[in-house]
Amino acid sequence: MDGEYIALSEHDVVHLHDYERVYAVPGLYEYVVQERLQCRSPQVVAEGFVKAAARLDLDLDLGLDSVTVLDVGAGTGLVGELVRRGGVGRIVGVDSLLAARMACLRDRPDVYVDYVVGDFLLGDALREALGRYSFGGLVSAGAFGGTHATPRALENALAVLLPGAPVAFTIDERWMDEADPDGFGAAVKRLVADGGFVVTERTRFLHRVTTTGQPIFYELITGHVG
Repeated sequence: MDGEYIALSEHDVVHLHDYERVYAVPGLYEYVVQERLQCRSPQVVAEGFVKAAARLDLDLDLGLDSVTVLDVGAGTGLVGELVRRGGVGRIVGVDSLLAARMACLRDRPDVYVDYVVGDFLLGDALREALGRYSFGGLVSAGAFGGTHATPRALENALAVLLPGAPVAFTIDERWMDEADPDGFGAAVKRLVADGGFVVTERTRFLHRVTTTGQPIFYELITGHVG
C-alpha cells in the first residue's frame, strides 16, 4: 500500500493517503477509493452496526433514531451518511485531520450534529470535547490499525460509550494477529477477557483492491460494550 499513488493532473501525482491534498478536491477520495478501488468498508461497517444494534433489540423505528453514535475516523462523512440511512438519528464525527472536517462540511454538511477534530490517543482532551454527548454506539471504517489509530485509541474510544452500546469497526486483518502483544488482536482479546467488550461477529471481507489490482482483506468486528 505504501506505493499507491493517484494523479491529480498530468503533472501532479500524490500518494493515496496524502489526505489533506486528496480531500481538497471535491469527490476525489470517493471516486478513487470507492469507485476505482472498490472499497467496501463503509457499506460493510454501516450494515454491521445496524445488525449489531438489532441483536441488542434496539427498535430501529423507535429506538435507534434517538441514539447518538460516534463515528471514529469520519473522513468525508460517507460512513455517517450510510449509518443515517440505516436509521440512526444523531451522529458525531471525529477525525484527526482538520482537512477531513472541512471536506465533510463541504460535501455532506447535514450528516453530523457535530464534527470534532481530535485524536483518541490524546484521551483526556478529546473526551472533554465530547463530554456533552451520551454515546449509544460507535462505528469506524478503517480508522484503527497501521499508521492510523493504535489499540490505545480503540480503548479510549470505547471508554466514552454507554454500557451496552453497539460497536462496529473494520480493520486490516494483519493488525488482528493475536501473537503480537501490541496489536489489535491482543487488545480485543484483553477487552473481552476483562468484560469491557463483547464480540458478536468477526467476518473477513475484501476491503478493496490496490492500485495494481491486488486484494486487501479486512475484518468486520461487531459487538457491544460490556
